[in-house]
Amino acid sequence: MPESLKYIASPFIRNRLIKNKEFLHYYNLLENRELLSPESIKEYQLSQLKSILIHSSKNVPYYRDLFKKISFDPIQFSDFDQIKNIPFLTREIIRNNFDKLISTKKIKNGYYAATTGGSTGLPLKFLLDYDSVYKENAFIYYYRKKNGYLFDDKTTTFRQVEFGDKLWKFNPMHNEIIFFPIKLSKLTIEHYGRKINEYKPQYLNGYLSAIWYFAKLLEECKISLDFKLKGIFLTSENIDFKQRDFIEKFFNAKSTTFYGHSERCVIAQEMIPSRYSFDPYYGYTEQIKLEKYKYSIVGTGFLNYIMPFIRYKTDDICTPENKYFSIEGKRSSIKGLRGANDEFLPSTVCELDKPIFKNIMTYQLLQKEKGNADLLIIVGEQFKSSEMEGIRDEINRQTKGIIEINIKIVENLILSPRGKHQTYISLLEE
Repeated sequence: MPESLKYIASPFIRNRLIKNKEFLHYYNLLENRELLSPESIKEYQLSQLKSILIHSSKNVPYYRDLFKKISFDPIQFSDFDQIKNIPFLTREIIRNNFDKLISTKKIKNGYYAATTGGSTGLPLKFLLDYDSVYKENAFIYYYRKKNGYLFDDKTTTFRQVEFGDKLWKFNPMHNEIIFFPIKLSKLTIEHYGRKINEYKPQYLNGYLSAIWYFAKLLEECKISLDFKLKGIFLTSENIDFKQRDFIEKFFNAKSTTFYGHSERCVIAQEMIPSRYSFDPYYGYTEQIKLEKYKYSIVGTGFLNYIMPFIRYKTDDICTPENKYFSIEGKRSSIKGLRGANDEFLPSTVCELDKPIFKNIMTYQLLQKEKGNADLLIIVGEQFKSSEMEGIRDEINRQTKGIIEINIKIVENLILSPRGKHQTYISLLEE
Protein backbone atom coordinates (compact mmCIF):
# COMPACT_ATOMS: atom_id res chain seq x y z
CA MET A 1 0.00 0.00 0.00
CA PRO A 2 1.38 3.48 -0.86
CA GLU A 3 2.49 5.50 2.18
CA SER A 4 -0.16 8.19 1.62
CA LEU A 5 -2.96 5.59 1.68
CA LYS A 6 -1.53 3.99 4.82
CA TYR A 7 -2.08 7.22 6.75
CA ILE A 8 -5.66 7.53 5.48
CA ALA A 9 -6.49 3.90 6.21
CA SER A 10 -4.57 3.84 9.49
CA PRO A 11 -7.62 3.82 11.87
CA PHE A 12 -9.19 0.89 10.03
CA ILE A 13 -5.96 -1.13 9.91
CA ARG A 14 -5.27 -0.32 13.55
CA ASN A 15 -8.68 -1.73 14.51
CA ARG A 16 -7.60 -5.12 13.14
CA LEU A 17 -5.39 -5.36 16.20
CA ILE A 18 -7.04 -3.49 19.08
CA LYS A 19 -10.54 -4.76 18.23
CA ASN A 20 -9.50 -8.33 17.46
CA LYS A 21 -11.44 -10.87 19.59
CA GLU A 22 -8.34 -12.74 20.78
CA PHE A 23 -6.53 -9.51 21.62
CA LEU A 24 -9.46 -8.16 23.62
CA HIS A 25 -10.06 -11.47 25.40
CA TYR A 26 -6.50 -11.68 26.68
CA TYR A 27 -6.19 -7.97 27.40
CA ASN A 28 -9.34 -8.12 29.53
CA LEU A 29 -8.10 -11.31 31.23
CA LEU A 30 -4.94 -9.49 32.29
CA GLU A 31 -6.80 -6.43 33.55
CA ASN A 32 -9.29 -8.56 35.50
CA ARG A 33 -6.41 -10.59 36.96
CA GLU A 34 -5.49 -7.59 39.10
CA LEU A 35 -8.56 -8.33 41.24
CA LEU A 36 -7.83 -12.05 41.69
CA SER A 37 -6.10 -13.84 44.55
CA PRO A 38 -2.77 -15.66 43.96
CA GLU A 39 -4.63 -18.95 44.41
CA SER A 40 -7.13 -18.12 41.64
CA ILE A 41 -4.28 -17.15 39.30
CA LYS A 42 -2.53 -20.46 39.95
CA GLU A 43 -5.77 -22.36 39.29
CA TYR A 44 -6.11 -20.64 35.91
CA GLN A 45 -2.47 -21.41 35.06
CA LEU A 46 -2.92 -25.07 36.00
CA SER A 47 -6.06 -25.35 33.83
CA GLN A 48 -4.24 -23.82 30.83
CA LEU A 49 -1.28 -26.13 31.32
CA LYS A 50 -3.57 -29.16 31.48
CA SER A 51 -5.39 -27.99 28.35
CA ILE A 52 -2.20 -27.76 26.24
CA LEU A 53 -1.04 -31.16 27.55
CA ILE A 54 -4.34 -32.83 26.61
CA HIS A 55 -4.33 -31.18 23.18
CA SER A 56 -0.75 -32.34 22.57
CA SER A 57 -1.52 -35.89 23.66
CA LYS A 58 -4.52 -36.15 21.33
CA ASN A 59 -3.28 -34.26 18.27
CA VAL A 60 0.53 -34.03 18.16
CA PRO A 61 2.24 -37.30 17.08
CA TYR A 62 5.51 -36.56 18.89
CA TYR A 63 3.78 -36.07 22.25
CA ARG A 64 1.32 -38.88 21.69
CA ASP A 65 4.25 -41.29 21.29
CA LEU A 66 6.29 -39.71 24.09
CA PHE A 67 3.46 -39.73 26.65
CA LYS A 68 2.70 -43.35 25.84
CA LYS A 69 6.37 -44.27 26.24
CA ILE A 70 6.68 -42.62 29.68
CA SER A 71 3.13 -43.59 30.80
CA PHE A 72 2.06 -39.98 31.23
CA ASP A 73 -1.71 -39.32 31.22
CA PRO A 74 -2.58 -35.59 30.95
CA ILE A 75 -6.21 -36.32 31.82
CA GLN A 76 -4.97 -37.16 35.33
CA PHE A 77 -2.79 -34.05 35.52
CA SER A 78 -3.56 -32.19 38.76
CA ASP A 79 -0.29 -30.79 40.12
CA PHE A 80 2.48 -28.65 38.57
CA ASP A 81 5.16 -31.06 39.81
CA GLN A 82 3.77 -33.83 37.57
CA ILE A 83 5.16 -32.05 34.51
CA LYS A 84 8.66 -33.02 35.65
CA ASN A 85 7.92 -36.53 34.36
CA ILE A 86 8.10 -35.16 30.79
CA PRO A 87 11.62 -34.91 29.25
CA PHE A 88 12.91 -31.51 28.13
CA LEU A 89 12.33 -30.34 24.57
CA THR A 90 15.51 -29.07 22.88
CA ARG A 91 16.32 -27.39 19.58
CA GLU A 92 17.92 -30.60 18.35
CA ILE A 93 14.75 -32.59 19.12
CA ILE A 94 12.63 -29.98 17.30
CA ARG A 95 14.85 -30.10 14.20
CA ASN A 96 14.84 -33.91 14.17
CA ASN A 97 11.06 -34.24 14.78
CA PHE A 98 9.67 -31.16 13.01
CA ASP A 99 6.81 -32.89 11.16
CA LYS A 100 5.82 -34.99 14.19
CA LEU A 101 5.50 -31.85 16.33
CA ILE A 102 2.78 -30.38 14.10
CA SER A 103 -0.80 -30.73 15.33
CA THR A 104 -3.08 -32.83 13.14
CA LYS A 105 -6.09 -30.84 14.36
CA LYS A 106 -7.10 -27.91 12.18
CA ILE A 107 -6.16 -24.62 13.84
CA LYS A 108 -8.74 -21.85 13.76
CA ASN A 109 -7.55 -18.93 11.57
CA GLY A 110 -4.47 -20.85 10.41
CA TYR A 111 -0.77 -20.66 11.14
CA TYR A 112 2.54 -19.49 9.68
CA ALA A 113 6.24 -20.43 9.73
CA ALA A 114 8.64 -18.49 11.95
CA THR A 115 12.29 -18.67 12.99
CA THR A 116 14.42 -17.63 15.92
CA GLY A 117 17.02 -14.94 15.36
CA GLY A 118 19.94 -17.35 15.38
CA SER A 119 21.98 -15.14 17.71
CA THR A 120 23.64 -18.16 19.36
CA GLY A 121 23.96 -20.32 16.25
CA LEU A 122 21.69 -21.44 13.43
CA PRO A 123 18.07 -20.22 13.52
CA LEU A 124 15.33 -22.62 14.58
CA LYS A 125 12.25 -23.01 12.37
CA PHE A 126 8.81 -23.66 13.87
CA LEU A 127 5.10 -22.94 13.31
CA LEU A 128 2.86 -20.43 15.13
CA ASP A 129 -0.91 -19.90 15.25
CA TYR A 130 -1.91 -16.60 13.61
CA ASP A 131 -4.08 -15.92 16.67
CA SER A 132 -0.98 -16.10 18.88
CA VAL A 133 0.13 -12.78 17.35
CA TYR A 134 -2.94 -11.04 18.80
CA LYS A 135 -2.66 -12.88 22.10
CA GLU A 136 0.98 -11.88 22.58
CA ASN A 137 0.26 -8.26 21.69
CA ALA A 138 -2.34 -8.21 24.46
CA PHE A 139 0.45 -8.96 26.97
CA ILE A 140 2.79 -6.36 25.46
CA TYR A 141 0.13 -3.64 25.40
CA TYR A 142 -0.91 -4.50 28.95
CA TYR A 143 2.70 -4.08 30.13
CA ARG A 144 2.97 -0.81 28.20
CA LYS A 145 -0.14 0.49 29.90
CA LYS A 146 1.79 0.37 33.17
CA ASN A 147 4.07 3.02 31.68
CA GLY A 148 1.17 5.30 30.73
CA TYR A 149 0.66 4.00 27.19
CA LEU A 150 -2.70 4.65 25.48
CA PHE A 151 -3.98 2.89 22.35
CA ASP A 152 -3.89 6.16 20.39
CA ASP A 153 -0.27 6.98 21.27
CA LYS A 154 2.28 7.18 18.45
CA THR A 155 5.56 5.29 18.51
CA THR A 156 8.85 5.47 16.65
CA THR A 157 10.37 1.99 16.47
CA PHE A 158 13.96 0.96 15.74
CA ARG A 159 14.04 -2.58 14.38
CA GLN A 160 15.12 -4.67 11.41
CA VAL A 161 12.43 -5.19 8.75
CA GLU A 162 12.35 -5.21 4.94
CA PHE A 163 12.84 -1.60 3.82
CA GLY A 164 14.43 -1.68 0.37
CA ASP A 165 16.34 1.60 0.08
CA LYS A 166 14.10 3.53 2.50
CA LEU A 167 15.24 4.88 5.85
CA TRP A 168 11.80 4.37 7.44
CA LYS A 169 8.22 3.34 6.79
CA PHE A 170 4.84 3.77 8.46
CA ASN A 171 3.14 0.78 10.12
CA PRO A 172 -0.53 1.62 10.79
CA MET A 173 -1.14 -1.65 12.67
CA HIS A 174 0.88 -0.33 15.63
CA ASN A 175 0.59 3.39 14.86
CA GLU A 176 4.34 3.61 14.44
CA ILE A 177 7.08 4.92 12.18
CA ILE A 178 9.71 2.19 11.88
CA PHE A 179 13.26 3.50 11.55
CA PHE A 180 15.83 1.36 9.76
CA PRO A 181 18.62 1.08 12.39
CA ILE A 182 21.27 -0.30 10.06
CA LYS A 183 21.53 2.99 8.14
CA LEU A 184 21.94 5.24 11.17
CA SER A 185 25.14 7.28 10.69
CA LYS A 186 26.47 10.83 10.63
CA LEU A 187 25.49 10.94 6.96
CA THR A 188 21.81 10.12 7.60
CA ILE A 189 21.08 11.44 11.10
CA GLU A 190 19.66 14.77 9.87
CA HIS A 191 17.04 12.89 7.82
CA TYR A 192 16.07 10.78 10.84
CA GLY A 193 15.99 13.86 13.06
CA ARG A 194 13.65 15.75 10.71
CA LYS A 195 11.32 12.76 10.39
CA ILE A 196 10.97 12.12 14.11
CA ASN A 197 10.37 15.83 14.78
CA GLU A 198 7.69 15.78 12.11
CA TYR A 199 6.00 12.65 13.54
CA LYS A 200 6.33 13.63 17.24
CA PRO A 201 5.88 10.19 18.84
CA GLN A 202 4.91 9.71 22.46
CA TYR A 203 7.20 6.66 22.77
CA LEU A 204 10.39 5.20 21.36
CA ASN A 205 10.50 1.43 20.90
CA GLY A 206 13.03 -1.16 19.79
CA TYR A 207 16.63 -2.28 20.19
CA LEU A 208 18.51 -0.52 22.98
CA SER A 209 21.67 -0.53 20.85
CA ALA A 210 19.91 1.35 18.03
CA ILE A 211 18.13 3.88 20.28
CA TRP A 212 21.41 4.51 22.11
CA TYR A 213 23.30 5.08 18.86
CA PHE A 214 20.50 7.35 17.60
CA ALA A 215 20.83 9.45 20.77
CA LYS A 216 24.63 9.58 20.48
CA LEU A 217 24.38 10.81 16.89
CA LEU A 218 21.78 13.44 17.82
CA GLU A 219 24.07 14.65 20.61
CA GLU A 220 27.22 14.70 18.47
CA CYS A 221 25.53 16.47 15.56
CA LYS A 222 23.70 18.87 17.90
CA ILE A 223 20.23 17.94 16.61
CA SER A 224 17.46 18.74 19.09
CA LEU A 225 13.99 17.21 19.39
CA ASP A 226 10.98 19.53 19.61
CA PHE A 227 8.61 17.12 21.38
CA LYS A 228 8.38 15.41 24.78
CA LEU A 229 8.47 11.64 25.13
CA LYS A 230 6.27 9.76 27.60
CA GLY A 231 8.58 6.75 27.72
CA ILE A 232 10.84 4.24 25.97
CA PHE A 233 10.13 0.54 25.33
CA LEU A 234 13.19 -1.71 24.93
CA THR A 235 12.99 -5.08 23.15
CA SER A 236 15.00 -8.07 21.90
CA GLU A 237 18.33 -7.38 23.60
CA ASN A 238 19.99 -7.71 26.97
CA ILE A 239 20.03 -4.40 28.83
CA ASP A 240 23.37 -2.61 29.10
CA PHE A 241 23.10 -0.35 32.17
CA LYS A 242 25.29 2.46 30.79
CA GLN A 243 23.38 2.61 27.51
CA ARG A 244 20.05 2.60 29.33
CA ASP A 245 21.12 5.36 31.72
CA PHE A 246 22.34 7.49 28.81
CA ILE A 247 19.13 7.29 26.75
CA GLU A 248 16.91 7.95 29.78
CA LYS A 249 18.89 11.08 30.59
CA PHE A 250 19.17 12.20 26.97
CA PHE A 251 15.45 11.84 26.20
CA ASN A 252 14.37 12.70 29.77
CA ALA A 253 12.11 9.64 29.81
CA LYS A 254 12.01 6.36 31.71
CA SER A 255 12.42 3.08 29.86
CA THR A 256 10.85 -0.30 30.44
CA THR A 257 11.30 -3.71 28.87
CA PHE A 258 10.05 -7.29 28.96
CA TYR A 259 11.65 -10.66 28.34
CA GLY A 260 10.30 -12.94 25.64
CA HIS A 261 11.33 -14.99 22.64
CA SER A 262 10.05 -15.97 19.20
CA GLU A 263 8.98 -19.45 20.30
CA ARG A 264 6.21 -17.92 22.50
CA CYS A 265 6.78 -20.15 25.52
CA VAL A 266 7.83 -17.57 28.10
CA ILE A 267 7.23 -13.88 28.75
CA ALA A 268 8.34 -11.87 31.77
CA GLN A 269 7.39 -8.35 32.80
CA GLU A 270 10.05 -6.00 34.16
CA MET A 271 8.80 -5.16 37.66
CA ILE A 272 11.73 -3.01 38.82
CA PRO A 273 14.82 -2.12 36.72
CA SER A 274 16.34 -5.37 35.35
CA ARG A 275 14.21 -7.58 37.60
CA TYR A 276 11.46 -9.67 36.02
CA SER A 277 8.40 -11.70 36.89
CA PHE A 278 7.36 -14.61 34.63
CA ASP A 279 3.74 -14.22 33.52
CA PRO A 280 1.56 -17.20 34.59
CA TYR A 281 -1.11 -16.48 31.95
CA TYR A 282 1.34 -16.78 29.05
CA GLY A 283 2.83 -20.14 30.01
CA TYR A 284 4.29 -22.29 32.73
CA THR A 285 7.91 -21.36 33.41
CA GLU A 286 10.36 -23.57 35.29
CA GLN A 287 13.76 -22.62 36.64
CA ILE A 288 16.12 -25.62 36.40
CA LYS A 289 19.26 -25.29 38.51
CA LEU A 290 22.55 -25.28 36.61
CA GLU A 291 24.98 -24.05 39.24
CA LYS A 292 24.94 -21.84 42.32
CA TYR A 293 22.41 -19.01 41.73
CA LYS A 294 22.13 -19.87 38.01
CA TYR A 295 19.00 -21.47 36.54
CA SER A 296 18.04 -22.49 33.02
CA ILE A 297 14.70 -21.07 31.81
CA VAL A 298 12.33 -23.84 30.68
CA GLY A 299 8.92 -22.94 29.31
CA THR A 300 5.62 -24.49 28.27
CA GLY A 301 3.59 -21.98 26.24
CA PHE A 302 -0.20 -21.60 26.30
CA LEU A 303 -0.72 -19.49 23.15
CA ASN A 304 0.33 -21.80 20.32
CA TYR A 305 -1.57 -24.98 19.39
CA ILE A 306 -0.21 -25.77 15.91
CA MET A 307 3.22 -26.72 17.32
CA PRO A 308 3.14 -26.79 21.14
CA PHE A 309 6.46 -26.60 22.96
CA ILE A 310 6.32 -28.48 26.27
CA ARG A 311 9.22 -28.08 28.71
CA TYR A 312 11.22 -26.25 26.05
CA LYS A 313 14.76 -25.62 27.26
CA THR A 314 15.80 -22.12 26.20
CA ASP A 315 19.39 -20.91 26.00
CA ASP A 316 18.67 -18.22 28.60
CA ILE A 317 19.67 -18.07 32.25
CA CYS A 318 17.93 -16.49 35.24
CA THR A 319 19.02 -15.71 38.79
CA PRO A 320 16.58 -15.31 41.72
CA GLU A 321 16.58 -11.77 43.16
CA ASN A 322 14.23 -11.74 46.14
CA LYS A 323 10.78 -12.39 44.60
CA TYR A 324 11.92 -11.51 41.04
CA PHE A 325 14.58 -12.73 38.59
CA SER A 326 17.44 -11.21 36.66
CA ILE A 327 17.71 -12.70 33.16
CA GLU A 328 20.66 -13.23 30.84
CA GLY A 329 19.30 -13.46 27.30
CA LYS A 330 20.98 -14.32 24.01
CA ARG A 331 21.15 -10.91 22.35
CA SER A 332 23.58 -8.23 23.45
CA SER A 333 22.91 -4.53 22.86
CA ILE A 334 26.61 -3.67 22.84
CA LYS A 335 27.97 -6.40 20.54
CA GLY A 336 27.93 -5.78 16.82
CA LEU A 337 29.83 -4.50 13.80
CA ARG A 338 30.85 -1.04 12.58
CA GLY A 339 30.35 0.26 9.04
CA ALA A 340 32.85 2.45 7.21
CA ASN A 341 30.94 5.59 8.28
CA ASP A 342 30.70 4.31 11.89
CA GLU A 343 27.22 2.78 11.39
CA PHE A 344 26.46 0.30 14.17
CA LEU A 345 25.10 -3.11 13.12
CA PRO A 346 23.80 -4.91 16.24
CA SER A 347 23.59 -8.66 16.71
CA THR A 348 20.13 -8.67 15.12
CA VAL A 349 21.36 -7.77 11.61
CA CYS A 350 22.79 -10.93 9.99
CA GLU A 351 20.37 -13.80 10.54
CA LEU A 352 20.89 -16.98 8.57
CA ASP A 353 17.27 -18.12 8.33
CA LYS A 354 16.92 -18.46 4.54
CA PRO A 355 16.99 -21.74 2.53
CA ILE A 356 20.31 -20.66 0.99
CA PHE A 357 21.95 -21.19 4.40
CA LYS A 358 20.55 -24.70 4.97
CA ASN A 359 23.98 -26.39 4.66
CA ILE A 360 25.74 -24.05 7.08
CA MET A 361 26.10 -25.72 10.47
CA THR A 362 27.10 -22.61 12.42
CA TYR A 363 28.80 -19.27 11.90
CA GLN A 364 30.68 -16.36 13.46
CA LEU A 365 31.30 -12.74 12.47
CA LEU A 366 34.78 -11.34 13.16
CA GLN A 367 35.69 -7.67 12.69
CA LYS A 368 39.19 -6.15 12.75
CA GLU A 369 38.54 -2.84 10.99
CA LYS A 370 35.53 -0.59 10.29
CA GLY A 371 33.65 -1.39 7.11
CA ASN A 372 35.03 -4.93 6.83
CA ALA A 373 34.31 -8.22 8.60
CA ASP A 374 34.88 -11.94 8.14
CA LEU A 375 31.96 -14.35 8.16
CA LEU A 376 33.40 -17.65 9.40
CA ILE A 377 31.20 -20.63 8.52
CA ILE A 378 31.32 -24.31 9.30
CA VAL A 379 29.56 -26.22 6.52
CA GLY A 380 27.83 -29.59 6.41
CA GLU A 381 28.56 -32.55 4.16
CA GLN A 382 25.87 -31.50 1.66
CA PHE A 383 27.42 -28.06 1.12
CA LYS A 384 28.51 -27.26 -2.46
CA SER A 385 30.93 -24.54 -3.52
CA SER A 386 28.27 -23.25 -5.94
CA GLU A 387 26.21 -22.11 -2.91
CA MET A 388 28.78 -19.44 -2.02
CA GLU A 389 27.54 -16.90 -4.56
CA GLY A 390 23.96 -17.06 -3.28
CA ILE A 391 25.15 -16.81 0.33
CA ARG A 392 27.28 -13.77 -0.54
CA ASP A 393 24.35 -12.08 -2.31
CA GLU A 394 22.00 -12.65 0.66
CA ILE A 395 24.55 -11.33 3.18
CA ASN A 396 25.11 -8.22 1.04
CA ARG A 397 21.34 -7.73 0.84
CA GLN A 398 21.00 -7.90 4.62
CA THR A 399 23.87 -5.48 5.29
CA LYS A 400 22.88 -3.11 2.43
CA GLY A 401 26.50 -2.71 1.36
CA ILE A 402 27.31 -0.79 4.55
CA ILE A 403 29.94 -3.35 5.48
CA GLU A 404 32.00 -5.68 3.27
CA ILE A 405 31.66 -9.28 4.41
CA ASN A 406 34.38 -11.79 3.51
CA ILE A 407 33.07 -15.37 3.74
CA LYS A 408 35.53 -18.04 4.91
CA ILE A 409 34.94 -21.75 5.42
CA VAL A 410 36.66 -22.91 8.63
CA GLU A 411 36.90 -26.04 10.75
CA ASN A 412 36.54 -24.35 14.14
CA LEU A 413 35.15 -21.07 15.49
CA ILE A 414 36.71 -18.80 18.11
CA LEU A 415 35.27 -19.65 21.53
CA SER A 416 35.21 -17.59 24.72
CA PRO A 417 37.67 -18.42 27.53
CA ARG A 418 34.85 -20.50 29.09
CA GLY A 419 34.24 -22.33 25.82
CA LYS A 420 31.04 -20.49 24.87
CA HIS A 421 30.00 -19.76 21.30
CA GLN A 422 30.42 -16.11 20.28
CA THR A 423 28.38 -15.04 17.27
CA TYR A 424 30.00 -11.57 17.06
CA ILE A 425 33.63 -10.75 17.84
CA SER A 426 34.98 -7.24 17.40
CA LEU A 427 38.68 -6.46 17.73
CA LEU A 428 38.11 -2.72 17.29
CA GLU A 429 39.10 -0.38 20.08
CA GLU A 430 36.25 0.97 22.22
